[in-house]
Amino acid sequence: MSPTLSKQEIVPDKYIDAVLDHIARYRLTVFPALQQLPVFSACGPRQIRDVLRECQRQSLISSAPLHHGARYWYLDALGAQACELAEERVGPLSEPAKIRALAMLRFCCLSDRPRRRLTAEELTTAFPVLARVGLPSGYYFDPVGTGRLGLCRVDAGRRGQWDRVVESVRQDIVQHLHRPGFRQFVQAGRFEITVLTVFRQKARRIFESLFRDDQRLPVQVVALPELLPLITS
Repeated sequence: MSPTLSKQEIVPDKYIDAVLDHIARYRLTVFPALQQLPVFSACGPRQIRDVLRECQRQSLISSAPLHHGARYWYLDALGAQACELAEERVGPLSEPAKIRALAMLRFCCLSDRPRRRLTAEELTTAFPVLARVGLPSGYYFDPVGTGRLGLCRVDAGRRGQWDRVVESVRQDIVQHLHRPGFRQFVQAGRFEITVLTVFRQKARRIFESLFRDDQRLPVQVVALPELLPLITS
């Protein structure tokens, strides 16, 4: 059994920093995602909860209801200040923002393999050929093989309007094929677009519509039925 940090023990800064960086990257987090962080690989649930309590004691983070008794954590003002984030990244999320953030978190941290959402600074530093004002914020990196860059689009709607999602992705495809930096990644087979949605049937319709198009770059559509409680609660 992993030891629990006593009240007299000081929580190591590396744990606090890891929690803040993680929440800043995804806008929110849930306990299962925190358990996947490498820094907590040797920690048990009690230790992680101790770290969360310490972060809350220092007014760095707070929590709010997610659905049906589950909770999520978000940055408070001091936490955002420590991460050098703007004020709009502070506080509990709106319902649409919560769905989008949780979808990205689950895809990157709680799916079949780990991926990493890229901040704007990381995208510019790691891939300077792609640097451009006005790029969307949903890029991620999949380290499998030679590594693949991806753009994640979240459908936060309900069962209908799948055709709007398809049209939006088609626009993404055209825009990225016309940008020289991204075209290099497409030609090397190292760029993809991922659509995240809630319903499996909707995911199938989106995929079938896009599959009929010219497949100049790979597109995958992932259903996340785990998000259903957020749109029904």
